[in-house]
Amino acid sequence: MRSRTSRRQHKTSWRHSSHRYVVRAAFPFDSEQRKDWSNVPYFGHPREGVRFGEMSIEAHRKAHQLFQTVLSSQGYLKVSGIMHLDDLLKEIRSRTRPDRNPFGSEFYWMAIFGTPAPDSVWGWQLDGHHLALNFTVAGDQIAVTPAFLGTNPAEVREGAYSGWRILGAEDDLGLQLINALTAEQQTRAILADTAMAGIITGPGRGDALKAYSGLPAADMTPDQRGLLLRLIGEYIHNLDDALAHEQMERFQQAGIEKVYFAWMGPVHPGPRDRYYYRIHGPTLLIEFDNAEPPGQVDEDINHIHTIWRDPMNDFGEDLLRKHYEESPHHQNR
Repeated sequence: MRSRTSRRQHKTSWRHSSHRYVVRAAFPFDSEQRKDWSNVPYFGHPREGVRFGEMSIEAHRKAHQLFQTVLSSQGYLKVSGIMHLDDLLKEIRSRTRPDRNPFGSEFYWMAIFGTPAPDSVWGWQLDGHHLALNFTVAGDQIAVTPAFLGTNPAEVREGAYSGWRILGAEDDLGLQLINALTAEQQTRAILADTAMAGIITGPGRGDALKAYSGLPAADMTPDQRGLLLRLIGEYIHNLDDALAHEQMERFQQAGIEKVYFAWMGPVHPGPRDRYYYRIHGPTLLIEFDNAEPPGQVDEDINHIHTIWRDPMNDFGEDLLRKHYEESPHHQNR
């Protein structure tokens, strides 16, 4: 398990790797940009910060070191895989729409907010198509949401990478859980026979879901709750061991019985059926959907979005409140 000190030291190293990148990537901590992220390509939502396509090899290396300080090997492979998947999407798109091809791993942006230091509040963001990570740091504490991971295609079906499913576990475990419920439980869990296209709490909509819906874990069997925990763990364990342990402990202290599982769409979806699930409790909100991309018609659905939010601590809101209340530095102001 990495210590918090080593994580902090690795994080500050990227900041010192190249002055010109730091200047372009640096924002005040209270910048509006800190909460400005999107999952759409850059032409639909311009980004700020430094773009991967403009970085030197050394800056690339430092950025990936930063990712590895907070992500597990599982999470790091998902994040780097999503960026590589955008290169595959660029190749596919070049054959159909070469005039409008805003995809590729060069179109991801890094931004640093505040000044990384042991006793300061600061944060960083990785933002691009189907990928947004937002970390907020206050002393030795780190907030890890919102975190958006998506894939298009969800399953690569051609070429050398045929068979790739970067978010396959999130997909398979959700289907396994809904089909492990009894007919009566499914009636309570299923909110609609047809799923919408897209998640609800996307960019700028963190407060869009307040009421719980679906089947509470309190009304599940031990085996069903075990499946639910495996599904939640698939998201939380994208983080490195120390951070994942902190998040799991916080979640478990709030009580798994207070978590609700909801579904939309068929429980045995065909290749052109949308489906969606939601896991919602006091300290976490997870959404998953598999729906067609904008403009797609008469094709199999193969396009996943996921988001993990913390209703109490997105962008470190609760963490920062406690830090400002308890830090001697802020109390003496």
